[in-house]
Amino acid sequence: MTKKRVNITVDPEVHHKAKEIGLNVSKVAENALRAALRKLEGDGEKPLFPEPELRRDTSGRTEGKSRKEVLSDYHKYARSVLDKSEATVKQHTRYIKRLLARSDRTPREIDEEDIIEYLESEKPMSRSKHQNIVSALRVFFREYVETDVAENFKIPSVGPTPTKVPSKEGLQAFYRHLESTRLRAMFLVYATSGLRSGEVLDLKMGDVDLNRHMLTPKSRSETKRTWVSFYNEEAERALRKFLPRREDGDDRLFQISKSQLNQGFGRASKTSGIKITAPKLRKWFASEMATLGVDSTYIDAFCGRTPRSTLEKHYLDYSPRKLEEIYKDAGITVLE
Repeated sequence: MTKKRVNITVDPEVHHKAKEIGLNVSKVAENALRAALRKLEGDGEKPLFPEPELRRDTSGRTEGKSRKEVLSDYHKYARSVLDKSEATVKQHTRYIKRLLARSDRTPREIDEEDIIEYLESEKPMSRSKHQNIVSALRVFFREYVETDVAENFKIPSVGPTPTKVPSKEGLQAFYRHLESTRLRAMFLVYATSGLRSGEVLDLKMGDVDLNRHMLTPKSRSETKRTWVSFYNEEAERALRKFLPRREDGDDRLFQISKSQLNQGFGRASKTSGIKITAPKLRKWFASEMATLGVDSTYIDAFCGRTPRSTLEKHYLDYSPRKLEEIYKDAGITVLE
């Protein structure tokens, strides 16, 4: 249905408050006009638009579900069926919730105009945020609601961002402000192994070969293909100091949560004046290994970016023994 564009005048303060809480001004005005017409026609007893949380869908996967139930069910569906990470699903549901909150319609009734108005409400936004929103909506409507309403919205391309890595001097200054043997050991393992943040947090004692300084993290999902990596002598010495402090009953190597790690690194960043995170240390490792002359294919192997099919097909090239030799020849250091 083609809608007619009209101009209305409203109190500036009212308009500001409406935009602040995300109200769709044009749709609210239209609903008010419809309600007024119904009342004039003697049908004012019947509510034109039931409360969104109470309005039910009548077809498809969302049948019989309120908005809240749809979001909860989609969260489970995306995690189990679509195999999306928890962080991705939380981001998707945040944007979907905002879209649904702006409309009185059920998910299957949402049309392109609703999506356009929602995207306009998010402006100004970066290209990466625009990309994330469109991606979230396309997955939600195509895979869960089973409509193609979002398919015409193209995902904007985002140009490559130059990788910024801290200097070795910066890492050393940050290291001096870490407040515990645990955090110092984790810092050096991150910086000299190239492992992902969660992979180091999830390491079990059985994943560590203390004699060879070798780490064999368990794959966390089908998209993560970590093979083996190593840590250097500096990390070895830090680990030896920390290990006697481990508590019984917890097989995790570092026995620390992600939030505790972030808080510890955050305090050191504040006192040292140098912002360091686990992902930054992963980037520094890749950059430093390249500077030391390590071929990019082996850097990818240490960082877990090599397809499993390649590892299996060219096992001798990527065997733990071969990678150990390449790692030791590189001689990566952080504190020297």
